[in-house]
Amino acid sequence: MKIISLLGVKEDFEDQMFDKLEKYTVLQYIALDQEGKHEVMVGHTERETYGLNRKRVVVFIDNYPFAEFVAADDFDKTGDLLSEIRLIQEDDHMDMCEYPEEGIPAIYANFTVEGLPNRIKAKGVHNAWAVVANISDNKTMIALAFLRKKEKEIYSKKK
Repeated sequence: MKIISLLGVKEDFEDQMFDKLEKYTVLQYIALDQEGKHEVMVGHTERETYGLNRKRVVVFIDNYPFAEFVAADDFDKTGDLLSEIRLIQEDDHMDMCEYPEEGIPAIYANFTVEGLPNRIKAKGVHNAWAVVANISDNKTMIALAFLRKKEKEIYSKKK
């Protein structure tokens, strides 16, 4: 995946997430992968998660949300966001990669990965491994979204 250009900022993008219409401010890009050009949007919003109103970033490729990040407890100091590692299973749902019981999948070797419960201490936090990206690191967030897009395509071909 390669980011080709920044198209601009859009402040009124909306997407249905968990039975609720969410509004995003998005940075719009054109990116290139083996299949050609794609519109990529890095959408910023806030939502109540794990007991707090937290910063959320969702990466859309061709209007499909492939990666979602949530602010760590120390976001105000570090700017760090976390995205749970989930792996596609036989029945087309995604299972969390359990922390610390399961190893980190090799395809995530190029990312910084930490245990989600080490960075968010709240009721209901999933016991999962998570990719860490700084709020300013759109390249890493987009790379994760393209990795998940590729995983989905590979799994779809196996069916």
